[in-house]
Amino acid sequence: MSMLRDVDLSLANWFERMLPPGTGVRFDAPCADWQQRGRGSGAAFLSVFLCEVNRDGRELPPSGWSEVRNDDGRLVGRQAAPRYYRLGYLVTAWAAAAGGDQDASRRTIEEHELLGPLIDACTNTDSLEDDDLTGTLAEAGLPTFVRCAIHDPGSSAAQGMWSGFGIAPRAHLVLEVVAPVVPLPVTDLAPPVREIVLDASQLPGPGSSADPAAAIGSAPAGTGGAVRRWERSTIIERAAGPRPSGPATGPRG
Repeated sequence: MSMLRDVDLSLANWFERMLPPGTGVRFDAPCADWQQRGRGSGAAFLSVFLCEVNRDGRELPPSGWSEVRNDDGRLVGRQAAPRYYRLGYLVTAWAAAAGGDQDASRRTIEEHELLGPLIDACTNTDSLEDDDLTGTLAEAGLPTFVRCAIHDPGSSAAQGMWSGFGIAPRAHLVLEVVAPVVPLPVTDLAPPVREIVLDASQLPGPGSSADPAAAIGSAPAGTGGAVRRWERSTIIERAAGPRPSGPATGPRG
């Protein structure tokens, strides 16, 4: 599934609730042919054109991992913090076409009436409703933020686009969506430790007939007799294969 596709579909659900019945939503770029609709026929619609995608800096630091456990409480994966992306949509309204010449001012007012509910919706809420979310956005269980008419002098969302579209500048809103993307969990984990076994063995002290090298560093200075050295053995639970017959002895510490 694609996050961009899911944002488009979620926005379509959101617009359907706020716009007058019969109003359409298009996600393709505006074109000159749309300005000729006054001599044809067609319903009013909003153009919601994706023009910017940027990484958002609100995710947790790289060390922000959480554990994923199964029903038995066993660790089965580690989940990295979600990433967020800022999507900028250029929103323009296009009034219903008429069968003849239509007053340009009246047409513009109708288009402003289509943009008005978007401002109201962004004023009353900061995120899309759960019922509007689809695909990966619904599965993430995280809010998808929306806001419009943002004052950002450095934004290039609407600058220089009109000539590229081949149309005259018109009333528009820039809608910003901040959408989460949850990375895939890391499931390639080392086998868990099942138990740790500690054993003790007796080593010869200074002056014994055994190899003197084995006793170097084993007894404190000025003491005699044997000393004890601890050994640690770790048993690893394997994912498959027969269980070892005995503990595997690790290196002497």
